[in-house]
Amino acid sequence: MRPFDFAIGCAIFVRGGLSQVFWVEPPTTADPNTIEDCTLWHIAESGDTCPSVSSANFITPEQLAAYNPSLAGSCQFIVGNSYCVEQNWGVPPETQTPTTTTTSAAPTSTGNGIQTPTPIQDGMTKDCNKFHFVVSGDGCTSIQSTYGISFAQLLAWNPAIGGNCQSIWLNTYVCVGVIGGTATTSSPPTTTTTGNGIQTPSPIQEGMTKSCNKFHLVVSGDGCVNIGSQYGVSTAQLVAWNPAIGTNCQTLWLNTYLCVGVIGSTTTSTPSSTTTGNGVVTPTPTREGMTPDCTGFHFVVSGNTCQTISSQYGISFQQFLAWNPYVGSNCAGLWLDTYVCIAAKSRLPTTTTMTTSTTRTGNGIATPTPTQPGMVNNCDTFYKVVSGDGCQSIATRFGISLANFIAWNSGVGQNCQSLWLDTYVCVGLI
Repeated sequence: MRPFDFAIGCAIFVRGGLSQVFWVEPPTTADPNTIEDCTLWHIAESGDTCPSVSSANFITPEQLAAYNPSLAGSCQFIVGNSYCVEQNWGVPPETQTPTTTTTSAAPTSTGNGIQTPTPIQDGMTKDCNKFHFVVSGDGCTSIQSTYGISFAQLLAWNPAIGGNCQSIWLNTYVCVGVIGGTATTSSPPTTTTTGNGIQTPSPIQEGMTKSCNKFHLVVSGDGCVNIGSQYGVSTAQLVAWNPAIGTNCQTLWLNTYLCVGVIGSTTTSTPSSTTTGNGVVTPTPTREGMTPDCTGFHFVVSGNTCQTISSQYGISFQQFLAWNPYVGSNCAGLWLDTYVCIAAKSRLPTTTTMTTSTTRTGNGIATPTPTQPGMVNNCDTFYKVVSGDGCQSIATRFGISLANFIAWNSGVGQNCQSLWLDTYVCVGLI
């Protein structure tokens, strides 16, 4: 369905007898409760999570849930459906100052004698004595910083917000303090002694290795890259020792301790290597899932992306992804200080030998292949991506806006980080 000629290019989208007006038409089915001023869509793939989709599109999990109410709570994606990842072309919406005519939330009194304002999310601790009203732009990190509490505390007092803060609700109250006070950042940490004889400070995230002998307290501004650099360890090591932080460091908690060294480890050792069945010596560390018949390797350093590595070695992104499937279609799984495969015995066909085929969709237009996932189904003009292309240069060449190009080819990502070489993109609609 084509957008109507409104000033902002709105489209009326009909699903199951219900109509919804979206500023940019979703390429596939979208939940009717999705915000109407959505200007960029993500087509759900198998394995998507709220943290991974948020990270790939440079938004927070809180924003993702606000744009897509159907994700609130369970964060369950329907593969093939469209989900909003940008509001109002990325321009923050204007907010109105509440007036005195606004109806105030009615407080309730619990057994602890404290009046609890409403609404709240289910499961809030009964001994709460301090509350925060969640407004647009709030996230767990900003709330923690305001009240000097840790994420572990915020989650314990408000379990409904979820382990990644993916289910915090706008216009509700969360607990930010309890009767008896809370531990401050200046209080000495408590410790436990494990079977290895090392005292482990707390709090920590679940799953930390039992052989840890060096710890780091996560503070505002920390990330896996700078923590790893500080202690001379790789992101791969941090994830192995602290699996709860997530494969892309997306669930690193403030004010908790992270393992940055283990018994017997050293930060000065040189990379080791293994010999696989193909007779090629494979350097380490690598990530699980690399093709076993790899014959060429690249050590990932700061500034590298899937696109820059592919261009450096004259391979397509499809080849790079086939040999290193763990990086994902948005390259979110590319780790620093690990080796990736850039050549293999199972080398895929190059553009000089590939025969382009076409498919005919219901609109009667022959669509060439390969294309990226997420292309709109009403495209009638196509362009094959070559080395040196970028989203802006392609959009300029065909006289279309960058916003339209990304809307018609949602698989390229909000910042064009996933534009694939040797694939066709849409540059014009029917």
